[in-house]
Amino acid sequence: MAHGLVRIIVNPISGRGHDRRFVEALARHLSLRAFPVEMMPTGRPGHAHDLARETPEEARCVVSIGGDGTHREVLSGLVGRSVPACIVPSGTENVLGRTFGLTGTLRETAALIQHGRTVDVDVGLAGDRPFVMFSGVGFDAEVAREVQRRRHGPIIRAAYYGPIVRKLVHYDFPLITVTVDGQRLADDAGVVFIANTPLYGGRIRFAPRARGDDGLFDVVCFRTPSRWQMLMHYMRTWRGTHMDHPLVAAARGKRIEVTCAQRDLPVQADGDVVATTPLVYTLRPKAVRLLIRPDAAT
Repeated sequence: MAHGLVRIIVNPISGRGHDRRFVEALARHLSLRAFPVEMMPTGRPGHAHDLARETPEEARCVVSIGGDGTHREVLSGLVGRSVPACIVPSGTENVLGRTFGLTGTLRETAALIQHGRTVDVDVGLAGDRPFVMFSGVGFDAEVAREVQRRRHGPIIRAAYYGPIVRKLVHYDFPLITVTVDGQRLADDAGVVFIANTPLYGGRIRFAPRARGDDGLFDVVCFRTPSRWQMLMHYMRTWRGTHMDHPLVAAARGKRIEVTCAQRDLPVQADGDVVATTPLVYTLRPKAVRLLIRPDAAT
């Protein structure tokens, strides 16, 4: 890649967004090596998407500094384009960064921009809303919605504890119907995950065999006849033994239909609530490009 423009998109309410020394040091390092640099903080929901979409096609890359929600917006703005994204994980969970082995240090980020290799990654669509990692229907989306509603600054992990406990006590698990490529997978699921990559928050792997470049979703449905069973699902998932349980149904496919006859359910994608059921998921194979270390596994 030539020494094209490096556009740095920063979410100022993420952890690293507050660290101006990091951003300024990165910009100085790149400028000394003859890279034109633009620093662009986000100011509203969807702003990162717009800034990424407006990046010139000849740019070297877009640097995304923020949490997984910021990265989702940046990548959604680069769908179908040749401009790669350089991910700097600085949020609460940093699932995307951990998926690709990124630590977000200054040395690593500078090396990625200068010498990183690109990989093409699938993009899921929850309706028309792009996501790169995972989507959840029902319980976890309700938790995400409450966390978003109460957010006034950077989200810390403890912000999820209260909503999880409250939802677990009061949530009435509905019956969710899931169809994968025209085949009924479940009609009594309580929680549903549609995964493009394997990791979830807290280092949990709901879909341990998911790959971001295979052109397929991994769908995992948990039947939840009781709140106690939901807790047991969580424990089995933490241990990595959930996939063989009789109350878990899993499949892989390209088109996923999710409905609930009892009520419309919230849907989260990469941690942000983006839609409600009924919903159709589709996949765009290898639709965005990421910069990763030359020696990183894919």
